[in-house]
Amino acid sequence: MAGKYGPRGNRRQQIIEAAIKAFAAKNYDGASVTEIANAAGITKRAIYRYFPTKRELFYAVRNEVYSSLVSNLWSEMPPASNFNELAETLMRNHMRFALENPDMSRIIVNTISEAATREFRENIEALLEERAGEIVGLMRSGIEEGTLDPDLDPTFVSWMLVLTFLFLVYMQAYEDDWLIPQGVEAASMLIRPLLASLAPRS
Repeated sequence: MAGKYGPRGNRRQQIIEAAIKAFAAKNYDGASVTEIANAAGITKRAIYRYFPTKRELFYAVRNEVYSSLVSNLWSEMPPASNFNELAETLMRNHMRFALENPDMSRIIVNTISEAATREFRENIEALLEERAGEIVGLMRSGIEEGTLDPDLDPTFVSWMLVLTFLFLVYMQAYEDDWLIPQGVEAASMLIRPLLASLAPRS
């Protein structure tokens, strides 16, 4: 491990990666700093040089997970011709991330009760603000095409997508009997009825 990270430059990341696995497996109360230090191949004292308390280490882990989630949200996204295509591709991308990063998924679930904390809210709001123009543009196109209800609020719809993803992650983290066999297809199966509900009212 030391060879991978070098003497100090990435030691902090080394600790965070070990802590992600520990907190994912045992939650905050069950994981110990000693256990994390052993997994990282360093001393407990070395951890406290970077994180004075276990709580601060936990916050760093949580922020790392949420930042990875936000970064992944729009990574490797192909161009979308309409809002529904964008939303489904986005959800499938999310589902793939959750399946490929089970430890991070469990961290999200383990901290779901803190979902209204400032750090989480700011991360998600920054994401929505960054992509607001694209979301609004695609929604306007959908409204003009007659595929979306003209009374929809883009911000509200964006949050619906985020919360739908969190629901999928929750099911994945607990290895739901329906979701696991479906894999990435579970995202499409869940999002399509939601998108259908956004169509103009007859």
